[in-house]
Order: sequence, then C-alpha cells, then structure tokens
Amino acid sequence: MVETRAQHRRRVTSQTWGKVEGAEDVFHDIFSRLSVRSIRSFKTVNRYWHASISNKHFATKQLAQSRKKPSYIACPRAYKAMKLYLLKPGKFNYRHHATVDPPGRSADHNMHMIASFNGLVCCINQLSDENEDHQIWICNPSTEETLLLPQGRPSVWTEPSIGVAYGPDISEYKIFRIFCVGKRNAGKGDYLYECEVYSSSSGAWRGIGPVLHLPMYVCFSPHRSAHVFAGGKIYWLVSLEDPAGIMLSVDMEENFEVMELPYYSTDLRYEDRITAATYLINLGGSLSLVVLHVDYFDVWEWKEASWVLVIEDYLPFMDFCDIVLFMTSSEKEILFVTDS
Repeated sequence: MVETRAQHRRRVTSQTWGKVEGAEDVFHDIFSRLSVRSIRSFKTVNRYWHASISNKHFATKQLAQSRKKPSYIACPRAYKAMKLYLLKPGKFNYRHHATVDPPGRSADHNMHMIASFNGLVCCINQLSDENEDHQIWICNPSTEETLLLPQGRPSVWTEPSIGVAYGPDISEYKIFRIFCVGKRNAGKGDYLYECEVYSSSSGAWRGIGPVLHLPMYVCFSPHRSAHVFAGGKIYWLVSLEDPAGIMLSVDMEENFEVMELPYYSTDLRYEDRITAATYLINLGGSLSLVVLHVDYFDVWEWKEASWVLVIEDYLPFMDFCDIVLFMTSSEKEILFVTDS
C-alpha cells in the first residue's frame, strides 16, 4: 500500500517527536536554562513538553541553573500590592518582575517581603494595631501561585516575629513564628515568649515550646521579622546594648541558640561602637554582620564560633544624611538600599 502525502507527514512527525522524547536529558538541559516565564508558555505547545517540564525533577534542575546566575529580588517601596523588581549583581538597572497581590489579603494594609528563597517569596501584611495578627503568604512571582498560611496562636502585647528557613529542595521550607503569650508576673514587664513552626511538608503550625527572647525591630524596619538565613540557620538581632548585644538563632532541627555580637569597647566614642544601623547578611554563604558608623563601616564574619573583623572601610558613596533602609548581599557584593 502506497502511503499518501498526509500519511507520510504524520509518520515523519511522529518519528521526529519520538527522537526528541528519547533524548530527555538533552531536552531538560536546554529548557532548564530558560526563565520560568518562558517555560510556562511552552506548556500549551505539546503534551510531552507539558508533562516533561511539570515534574519535580525538572524543577530541581531549572533551579540549579538559575542559581548559577542569581539576581536580587527587591520591593523598593511598600504598596498595598507588592511590586517586585530584579537586579543583577554589579548592575544598577533593575526591571519589573512581577506584582504580588494575593487574593483575600487584607486590602487596606501594605505588604512586605521578609524572605526570598528558591524562586519563592514570603510576604506579610503591615499591622495597624496590636489586636491584629499577620497574614503570611508564600508566593511564586513567576507562576503567580500563592499560599495563605493558616493563622497562628494569638500574640499578646506585641506583634510576633517571623523567620524563614529552607532546604535544598525547591519545596522544602519551615517558617518560625515567635510570639508573646503573656507576662511572667502581673504588672511587671517580664514577658513570656513561645515559638511555633510551620512546615511545608505538614501544612500546619506546631508549637515547639518557650523561647528566651523576642527579636527586635531593626533600624527602620516596619516589623520584627528582619532576619537572615545562613549556613542552615535563621538569625535575628535581639539587642544592641553595650557592652555586647545578642542575637537569636534556630536551625532546621528547631534548636535555638543565643549568641553575642562582636564586642565594642565602651571606651570608644559612641559613634564608633555598635550602632542602631546594624544589619545581618549572608555574605557568600557565611553569617556576617555589618555595622554602619558615621563615615565608615565594619563587616564581621562568623568563623569557627567567633566573630572576625574582615572589612573596615569608608563610605565615600553615601551622603551622611542617607538612611539605609535595607541591606542584602550576594557572593561577593553588599547592596545598600537607601531612602534617596
């Protein structure tokens, strides 16, 4: 039987797609180098493409490729909906990436990004009075998927503090929430704090017991949830008081630890000691502390269970009146976000 031209085209097309599907590793390698937004457009082209780029193995491979060329993700201003921008390390031109406006959020409250990890961002709403509690959202700006976490236990007297820890898997994370359960003695300012943890694997909050300290407000942050994740642990600042401030940490196994900050002698001038403009960052995978002084800054790195001063330099690029609202870092770069 002689095949028709249409039958010939169908047979050749089928054989061609069979070869493509047989070279799955090559296919995955090529597509993993594309952005998530580009990949989403291919899901409607072919059933094999859709199935191949929708599985967890591909997502892990695509994440590994994106980590080779990381970008900062930032929300320069607090809008009711969050406008997120991407900025390449070493560059000063940024581009709009996405607008996060989860359905069902508190419409009258600004949103704040408190962490970004594995292509996801964790957002909270700004509280307007002490009787409110945070809405906590996990959002994927590229796919526009959002997850509203269930409400935690009530926090009395003060707003809770939140920190995000994450594992190597794209969907593995834990959210720690430290809150006040009351006073130890009535009429005295001796508060009791506890912590609960939300795990992506369980989808629920679980109490893990008392905590000695509640993280502090950091400089100009509008919430208590300023933290950094480095070396498998979350770190929060607790106190900057002389002679040595303290910080709080917790690991993925839910073990808490209190650490002292670098020591600054009380014999130093006030502006040369540890200042209110002190920030925790992840610098090249290591926990680091940046202390801004009037015209210079110090960078301390946590090495072998002690603080080591690794940088002491002037700030020629900043005006004395500039206010550093936020600080972050990449492998070899520290990014200052100011109000000007």
